[in-house]
Amino acid sequence: MIAVAVAVLVVTYRRLWYGVDLTDESFYVVLPYRLVLGARPFVDETSVTQQTTAILLYPFVRAWYAAAGMTGIVLFVRHLQLVLSLVVAFAVYGSARLLLDARRAAVVALACVAFVPFAIHSVSYDSAGSALFTAGCLLGLRPLIEPRRRWSGIVGGVCLGLAAFAYPPLLIPVAFSVAVQLVLRRGRGIVGAALALGLPLAGMGALVAGAGLSKVVDDYRRSSTFLGQAGGTAKVAEIARHTWTTFPMWWVVLPALALLGLVWRYRRVLALPLLLALPILVLPQTLDSFRASLDYAAHFGLLGLPLFFLVRRRRGALPLLLAVWLPGFVAGLTTAYSSANGGVNFAVGGFATAIATAVFLVLACEDALVSVPRVDARIVALVPAVAVLAVLAIADTWPVYRDSNLSALTARVPSGPYAGLVTTPWKARYVVRMQHDLSRFGERCTILFFDDFPAGYLLSDAKPDTNGAWTATVASNLTAPYERQLLGYYGRRGYPDVVVIVRRIPYAARSSGRSILYRTNEPLVAAVRSRGYQLVRWRRAYAVYERLQGCGRQWTTRTSGGSSTATERGGSVTMSTRS
Repeated sequence: MIAVAVAVLVVTYRRLWYGVDLTDESFYVVLPYRLVLGARPFVDETSVTQQTTAILLYPFVRAWYAAAGMTGIVLFVRHLQLVLSLVVAFAVYGSARLLLDARRAAVVALACVAFVPFAIHSVSYDSAGSALFTAGCLLGLRPLIEPRRRWSGIVGGVCLGLAAFAYPPLLIPVAFSVAVQLVLRRGRGIVGAALALGLPLAGMGALVAGAGLSKVVDDYRRSSTFLGQAGGTAKVAEIARHTWTTFPMWWVVLPALALLGLVWRYRRVLALPLLLALPILVLPQTLDSFRASLDYAAHFGLLGLPLFFLVRRRRGALPLLLAVWLPGFVAGLTTAYSSANGGVNFAVGGFATAIATAVFLVLACEDALVSVPRVDARIVALVPAVAVLAVLAIADTWPVYRDSNLSALTARVPSGPYAGLVTTPWKARYVVRMQHDLSRFGERCTILFFDDFPAGYLLSDAKPDTNGAWTATVASNLTAPYERQLLGYYGRRGYPDVVVIVRRIPYAARSSGRSILYRTNEPLVAAVRSRGYQLVRWRRAYAVYERLQGCGRQWTTRTSGGSSTATERGGSVTMSTRS
């Protein structure tokens, strides 16, 4: 058991240093960084995802920024994610310990460390919402089994409240979870319920008071219209379709569950091979995809309902179903429906169902072994829990989100926000080159990056000036109205000093990434051409434009006779030499 725990912790910790993502993960760090620089939620940032999580991250990022500036800030936030997962694992262990022995409870709890949504080791609305909701449900389970543990219900209420604040759509399953716990506890636990609902409502109320109700509503409408959040009845069908089509061995799993129910009634010991095989039967088609752990956790979690009927008479089984598995299922539907990713995001909210299923599975193995002499039930019952843990650990350490495979990551970024991270040599050079190209623009400059490049705000000392740190590429028929909202923002505030148009975003190497093609009539491109910007740096992957009056320092080069300065204008270079 100790060897399993050490292996999971070491592999997960080492994984923090690998991979550089210039899109999603960078966005998760940019938003709290913008708050440190004075940006106002829902006023200077219209993307509703990550904003509330950024507020929770704010004190940690501010402390790091005060101590070390931007150096290593991405790696720092990765460490915060690991700490969060360890805290959640500890909470899960305490509750699982009421149903399982210490070793089995520990293996189940370690799944919280191994599971990392999208294999992005950072504190995002996905990872924070998933972790806090799971912890809240499991902590809420403890007073249902042992009523004297009232403090656990209060802490669980805090976790649920923070989960709903970090990922606002989770307020729906949080309310459902609170209702279930109040019913099961016959009205007791009102303090935990008040915290679970009061914290997110008070937090959002304060944000609405600061930004204005119309602004917050407009931001949510913008995310739904342009970025694919929420949806209609078609979204529900898409979630069901994704769940079914990513279930590669359903034709084996369904008969196995039917046979399991049959032998459980007449010859329970024969159920053991089927129980041990279940974690393998729901394996995804591949484990090297950043979606693999999400699909696996979702499919494995759905097995909890049939497994419950096998162990329904065991102590704590019914509360586990009602207070953990069922709210987790509702949360899974909520995160899938509210996300542009659709069914892929079921396991984000629904990870609690996987934890409950793991407990049901271990309990079922224990019951199947009761009549088998000379078999160490403590060891055999560990096997399915270890199998689940191994699958999650592989699925979230093997793939690297928007970077190459682990064996190709050989170059360490030497400085800046990504300092310490290991990526491909070409991507490391890309990061260092861009940071150097932007080094002339200091804090008195304002800057905008488009499209799809939030990493730029970390790589530059210039102050982000945008209403969306992730100015995304949207459908061609939505490009004009989407970009006009940003132009309206500049119409009220004035245009930024520097604009960077990104044409190529690297994922792994030069040949891997995404190219962006701009039409000449795109509003942002047209604004750069008509607002007196000059080209000051051109690369194949991006172009840097500065306002004619300028705000940056001159480029400095060395000559044999002394020093010289160069200012690029319109693609040509004019030189002034000083001996």
